[in-house]
Amino acid sequence: MNRIQLLFASTVLVATSAAAQGPSIKVEQAACLPVTENGLIKARITNEIGGTEPRLYFRWDEHGAYYFVAMEAAGGGNYWAVPPKPIEENELVEYYVDVVDGMGKSVSRSNTLSSPVKEDCKVVLDARQAGVAENLVVGETAPPQIGERVMGFLCDGIISRIGPDGVLRADQICRRCIVAWWETRQVIAPSAGLVTTGILIEKPDPSPARPNP
Repeated sequence: MNRIQLLFASTVLVATSAAAQGPSIKVEQAACLPVTENGLIKARITNEIGGTEPRLYFRWDEHGAYYFVAMEAAGGGNYWAVPPKPIEENELVEYYVDVVDGMGKSVSRSNTLSSPVKEDCKVVLDARQAGVAENLVVGETAPPQIGERVMGFLCDGIISRIGPDGVLRADQICRRCIVAWWETRQVIAPSAGLVTTGILIEKPDPSPARPNP
């Protein structure tokens, strides 16, 4: 074997060994997540494999199965994700990052971390992160999650769901909640003098004059 062949064989061996190891994931533990507002989780992934997708799996601490959202690339192996807004009762969020293949099968998974949910937690999202927060696609991992709200989190920003079968669909649960809230607001607000524009209130006709005797 000549020098060039030896060098090529060594390169292939290194690449094969790296692929066998799989991606390495380091998740940055968030100091806190804000109550009823979006938080931000960051991770760094090295030795990435083509055709894979990093996901942030999250749940209300010890409450049911995990949900997930896709992580967004920030360049240089850095990623971030915006989970939904925790409800007031949710005091702790568990999460981990999983790199999955095209079939949704785990290739490499990080350790599980947790962050407290606090009223005084301040998280500033940039324009891209804020845009993602308003258009969240939440994945489900268990059949009981189908047709139900995301346990421990608000509907704000959730527009679509991915079922345990991998099928994308509109989030009808949160959409119904928003419609119901808006219809209630339209009924209550005019009486409180909050919203009057575009509301037409028909007054009853005055009582007809009594006929002359």
